[in-house]
Amino acid sequence: MSEVSSPRAKLVELLWQLKQASDRHDSGRDIHFNTLLRDSAYRRELIDDAAVSPVREIRDLGLSLRVLNTDGELTWNQRPGASGSDAAGVPVNPDIAETVGQRHSSPASPSKSASNIWLYVGGGLVVLIVLVVIAASALGPSVQTVRGSLYGEQRWTADTTWVLEDIVYLESGSQLIIEPGTIIQGEAGSALVVTRDATIMARGTREAPIVFTSAKAAGQRRAGDWGGVVLLGNAPVNARGAQIEGLPSGDSRGMFGGSDAFSNCGVLEYARIEFAGYEVYANNELNGLTLGGCGASSIVRHVQVHRSLDDGIEVFGGTVDLRHIVITGAADDSLDWDMGWTGRVQFLQVLQYAGVGDNGFEADNNNGDHEAQPVSEPTFYNVTLQSMSSPNAVQRGMTLRRGTGGHFNNMIIDGFSGETIDIKDVETVARLDKRQLSFAGLLISNIGRDGSGFFAAEKGVDQDDDGGFDEARYFENVARLGVAAQFRSSVTELAQPEFRLQADSPAREGAAAVPEDEFWDESADYIGAVRPGANRTWMEGWTAFPEH
Repeated sequence: MSEVSSPRAKLVELLWQLKQASDRHDSGRDIHFNTLLRDSAYRRELIDDAAVSPVREIRDLGLSLRVLNTDGELTWNQRPGASGSDAAGVPVNPDIAETVGQRHSSPASPSKSASNIWLYVGGGLVVLIVLVVIAASALGPSVQTVRGSLYGEQRWTADTTWVLEDIVYLESGSQLIIEPGTIIQGEAGSALVVTRDATIMARGTREAPIVFTSAKAAGQRRAGDWGGVVLLGNAPVNARGAQIEGLPSGDSRGMFGGSDAFSNCGVLEYARIEFAGYEVYANNELNGLTLGGCGASSIVRHVQVHRSLDDGIEVFGGTVDLRHIVITGAADDSLDWDMGWTGRVQFLQVLQYAGVGDNGFEADNNNGDHEAQPVSEPTFYNVTLQSMSSPNAVQRGMTLRRGTGGHFNNMIIDGFSGETIDIKDVETVARLDKRQLSFAGLLISNIGRDGSGFFAAEKGVDQDDDGGFDEARYFENVARLGVAAQFRSSVTELAQPEFRLQADSPAREGAAAVPEDEFWDESADYIGAVRPGANRTWMEGWTAFPEH
């Protein structure tokens, strides 16, 4: 029996043995063999973990692999039917065939032991398994349909496309783990709902974001193709028996809210949600991302919601924080909140498309009771609200109403065809004196049809919806009106919008001090979502802006 002739082949053989040993000893980590061959960083990490394993067999394999491991892919390409291909046209690598199958230089003699015969047969079986794995990879990722309820621990891997066929509920006590780079597609009428007492762990990376998108082919996708992502928790809300919009009424799985301010809905990080949101019936919609009663232990950061048919993100109460958020092309409001949301937000970029959408922010406390407790009072720093102003739609930067509070700091508001900020209802105006509503470090320009109509006049009893409050007079003292932020270019290129500011932008000055707290980035001493003069932004590498 000949010895293995190639270090590369020996490496593949030991990697396969490591996967088998890990499965056999229930190491707690799923090893994806195809990824192991293709991704050198994943391979190196797994080998390092194996080298310190308490299981001797795994540890010995890890130490051996450390010596043999090399960067780059361990797969190969060969024309079907060429020399080295099997009868089905699947490429056969002679090194791996030699490694795992242990090729013989001559036919086995009758005197060979039975153990050698079984070694030969077993080796051939391993060759077959390896080739099946690699052939499957050549055909592309597998597709897995998901419907109904999910229980226990579920894991969605990047080597499979996961298709939601209807409203999928992650049931109480269950956990859904989604690997970086995973694609989840939604059919018409579908949505992913993480119910109270369930958690999602969707932690992508800048290089491999998790993508929730339409099940239609690229080029045929539209806003509203599917329902989006819903996370529900047990944090305080100011409405009894709160039931999330867009789900069947009376279904207890749509309920949210409680007394746990630190309720954990899970992790949504480096993720995109595209072409979602639809209206079930009037004033009852699913959004791109819906957060109901999520608490401060939830992590929602580096998330983009793109081309939602309703709101980009809607927050119903809770204490959840948002950081590094991008909302583009929402057909209603980009960020909407009510029911007593008191979270924090830093680094938020909003872009409303021409003729599409309503408000950058639409904010309520409680529709039926403007004084309901807890009062909606989120805190914002480093926000850019942009609109591609057009005469086809009246878009406002912010509509604050129904008793909401909020603290709005270091914001650029640019390009809205309507007014900058409309404060509605006497209860909302009263939040100013109660210090539950405040503004600092606002840079406002290019508002209204002529670029200078910052606030609409309310003439007569029929138009006075705020007890005579004069927004224009108030904001003269707390904002720089008509001072352009100086973007590097006009935001007209939908495929790659320009969010960067010139180095000498007025946004460098006049910023309110960012609080000293572990959540806040205190170095963001500027106005807007992006540091003036920066050549690269925190949005690069993981966001995308497809039209269809």
